[in-house]
Amino acid sequence: MKFRSVIIIFAILTSCTGHNRMRALLDTADSLVDIRPDSALAMLDRHESVADSMPTGMQMRYRLLRAKAMNRAFVPFTTDTVMKDVTTWYDRHGNIHERMMAYYLLGCVYRDMGDAPTALVQYNKAVELADTTADDCDWHTLCHIHGQRAELFHKIASPEYELEEWKQTAAKAWRAKDTIMALRAYELQADTYYMMYCADSVVSITESVVELYNRYGRRDLAAGALPSVIYVYLNQRKFDAAKKSMDYFEQYSGFFDSGGNIISGKESYYGTKARYYRAIGKSDSAFVYLKKLLMFEKNITCAEIAYRELMGYYANQHQTDSVVKYSQLYCHINDSAAIIRSAEEINRAQVLYNYNRAQQMMIAKTNEVDNYRIMLVAVGLGIIIIIVTSYRLYSVKRQKQKLKLVEENQKFCDLLSKYESASEDMMRAMQGFERYKKEKEDELKRIRKSIATYQETMVHDDDSDMERAMENNEMVKRLHKLAMKNGRVTIKEMNAMVTFVENAFPEFYARIINVDDKLTEREIIICIMIRLYLIPSEISVLLDISGQNLTNIRSKINRKLFGNDGTKKLDYNLRQLF
Repeated sequence: MKFRSVIIIFAILTSCTGHNRMRALLDTADSLVDIRPDSALAMLDRHESVADSMPTGMQMRYRLLRAKAMNRAFVPFTTDTVMKDVTTWYDRHGNIHERMMAYYLLGCVYRDMGDAPTALVQYNKAVELADTTADDCDWHTLCHIHGQRAELFHKIASPEYELEEWKQTAAKAWRAKDTIMALRAYELQADTYYMMYCADSVVSITESVVELYNRYGRRDLAAGALPSVIYVYLNQRKFDAAKKSMDYFEQYSGFFDSGGNIISGKESYYGTKARYYRAIGKSDSAFVYLKKLLMFEKNITCAEIAYRELMGYYANQHQTDSVVKYSQLYCHINDSAAIIRSAEEINRAQVLYNYNRAQQMMIAKTNEVDNYRIMLVAVGLGIIIIIVTSYRLYSVKRQKQKLKLVEENQKFCDLLSKYESASEDMMRAMQGFERYKKEKEDELKRIRKSIATYQETMVHDDDSDMERAMENNEMVKRLHKLAMKNGRVTIKEMNAMVTFVENAFPEFYARIINVDDKLTEREIIICIMIRLYLIPSEISVLLDISGQNLTNIRSKINRKLFGNDGTKKLDYNLRQLF
């Protein structure tokens, strides 16, 4: 047995040690997730096999941190199952910051799964949870949420919404003291203004953000902010400004190798270079960049730019056949691009419709919840009214019962008074008035029979002097009067009763406190009151218990002491226990 206890204690200590170790691991991952998300994710993945055996709170923290690390490390989510459970749990048990992070990450899950409307709904919930008046507001997470909303609005071509989100992103980033994030959000406002054909805003924002990037020593980011303004300069035929910006872009952006080749994904810049050189009359240089661009003609954007610029190039060279060739290719690719754009527009419209519909459904659910709350409040009020009414009816009924008991006790006391008077008269009769004695003895018998109907037993003519003395005892009389006045017996009076019965009726007292009979303290007191000729209605008032409750207790006493069911002959049997 001792060996088994040792094993159990060892298992508990081992479990606690394991939990402490996992808690330390989660703390370490939490400290790394923002600065080294790859390391945090690798650390968490190594312990994924034991995640399900963790306590629920620790398991949910593990899932939340892992999702955060995946998002920061640009690892795409493929299912919403885990994060839905995590979000539900934190919505019930987490603080504001944890709930906001859970909804934000759930939005990122739907973003990666291509469900923009649902992603926006989750981002909106996350933003609503943020308390921007609190000293510990998580501005850093909040600016990322606004940034993600801006990206989604960009994808569905809603520049007005996108612009507002970039402004919010910049404002929250400044509050989070994330300078680079704030400048990046400011920079992206220029790209949004370009989509809205606001050239002046593009120029002013880009010039400001480039100056700020340079002030903070980030020439690479300053250079990366220039493409939109380069397009504006070319459209405005400000070729010197365009050339200056292109040179800065190529020198400091980090997008070009030593051979002047741009990184993958940004090849359309060759078209920008070709357009510049053709505009300033350097057709040969323009042609060089167009040939580079043609290497990526499988990309429909690159092909469209290349064919358009080549069409203009050969027009300047007066080469009709080539103009016709690239005109046809441009028309064909333009049609293809138009079809794709049309499909994209339809998709964007569908996404916006789904988003608006999701918002309407959310509002409808909110209204439904409000209706349920109103209904629950109404039901609750109804229940309270029923309870209060029932209690008042019960109180009135109980009061009537007490008044009836007091009335019965009054009648009983009157009978006792008459009995006492008749006893005195009988004493006088015993001194020589035989006839008077006989009358009073008959009167006593009648009165005692009436008393017996209250005491549920017969009072016999051969009662001992001890019984009569006990009935005339001052303490017993006081109890009768107390019951008549609807009073409660005190602890002191109970002790006096016990002492009196213990001295006056030792055999009776020994029987009722016998441990084999297992009478409770209340049952013993009730036995003593019965022995002192207190009737049930008096006992009910003195002990403040209902008549039905007293009947049940009397029945239990009769069963324990005499083996009888019910209360029949209980009073008589108790008084036979001298």
